[in-house]
Amino acid sequence: MRKPVPPKGHFSWEKYLKETGAIAAPAHCFKQSTTPPVNEFKAGMKLEAQDPRNTTSTCIATVVGLTGSRLRLRLDGSDNKNDFWRLVDSSEIQPIGNCEKNGGMLQPPLGNNYNILKYLAFIFWGISSRCKSL
Repeated sequence: MRKPVPPKGHFSWEKYLKETGAIAAPAHCFKQSTTPPVNEFKAGMKLEAQDPRNTTSTCIATVVGLTGSRLRLRLDGSDNKNDFWRLVDSSEIQPIGNCEKNGGMLQPPLGNNYNILKYLAFIFWGISSRCKSL
């Protein structure tokens, strides 16, 4: 039996892999859960996140958007041009206090003009002013 001929302009994995000499990743390599994690975050919540442009730095981030099990995050002291997405079960996000508890130090996001002391004052001011308004 002949394989059906795909319509013109149709992408064929089989053809692509053959032409590029590539090997498809086998299904057993994928570890995603069949049920996506529940997203209990809300816009405005604070958390600690790795700076995606400098993964050795942990920064304060604000949840600015939600889509399914994904969070749109903005590093405090950054602008919306540097927003990024993480899954709710990502190891790159942690609750506030995790960095300090594990002997780390919060850092300003890459490209932030504050020195570390001014950044920490900025963060403290932002957190304390939010608490007063609650």
